[in-house]
This record gives sequence, C-alpha cells and structure tokens, in this order.
Amino acid sequence: MEENIFFQIDKIKSIGKNVIIGKTVRIRYPELVEIGDNVIIDDFTYISTALKIHSNVHISAGCKIIGGKKAFVEMKEFSTLAPNVVLSAGTDDYLSGIATPLVPMSYKANARIGSIIINKHCIIGAGSVVLPDVVLEEGSGLGALSLAKRSLHEYTLYAGIPARQIKKRNKSEIQFLENKYRNEK
Repeated sequence: MEENIFFQIDKIKSIGKNVIIGKTVRIRYPELVEIGDNVIIDDFTYISTALKIHSNVHISAGCKIIGGKKAFVEMKEFSTLAPNVVLSAGTDDYLSGIATPLVPMSYKANARIGSIIINKHCIIGAGSVVLPDVVLEEGSGLGALSLAKRSLHEYTLYAGIPARQIKKRNKSEIQFLENKYRNEK
C-alpha cells in the first residue's frame, strides 16, 4: 500500500487485508480508526472521529465522517456510503452558545456528541446526512439527498428531509446473495 499524503498509514489503529485508501483521503485521528478486510475508501473523503469499519465496506468519494475525538461511527459488513454522504456524530446548537470546535464544551449550549451505527447491508444515498445517535438497523437504506435525524428500521428504505419510510427492502434476496458470495469465496 502506498503512503498517503494526508495522514500516516502506520498510525491507523488496525488495518485489514485488501484495503484501498485513495491518495487524497484525510484522516485527522488515524489512531482512532479500525479498518477490516476488503474495504475501499475513495478519494476526497474526510474522517475526523473514532471510526470502526468492518469488512466488505465501501465509502465513496467526497464523504465526510465527522464528530471529533469523543464521537464514534461504526460501519458493519456490506454497508456502503454513496458519494458526498455526511455522517455527523457531533453537532452544535446554532441558537445558543458558541458554535465552533475551538472552544471547550462548556461554551457550547446544546452541542451533541454521540455515535452513528450503520449495520450490515445498509446503504446511504448520495448527498445524504446522518445526525448523532442514529442507528441504521440491518438492511435499512437512506435515499439520496435525505436527512436521518432518527434511527431507521431494518430492511426498510427511507427518503426525504426529514427521512420518512418509503417501502421495505427484499431481505430474503439480500441474505441469499450474501450467502452465495460467502460460499464462492
């Protein structure tokens, strides 16, 4: 693996086999990042939070996974972020307090530092935003240009601002294809 110019690969907490990280990926706290096997992180992605990526995960170009050192994001097997997704595990309250990461939390009225959990077989569409303390249950999907402020139910597709339930995904087909993939390896 070639050295990345925006962080030191050897500083990543753990990294699996068959991992591709684009040359313009920026990881602010590599010591807080764990990466499984068969992972691709495309160019122009920015990561500034604790992150655990399981195996068989793809993060498309231009994604932002943010929240600071105390926040946490987890992406489980077979999950995918389409281009320009924002996972914001930390947010500020713009109505009161000082909204900048440069001051202590005591100056930030209602800032939220939390976690985002993206379970197995989840997909988040291009340009979507996920806010702190949201869990995407197994197989859930978030359509392009959507906002997830609340957790999403398993094998259900959501879309809109804020995201609302659209229809069920085909759980049996997804699980069948996963089993076929595993058996062919």
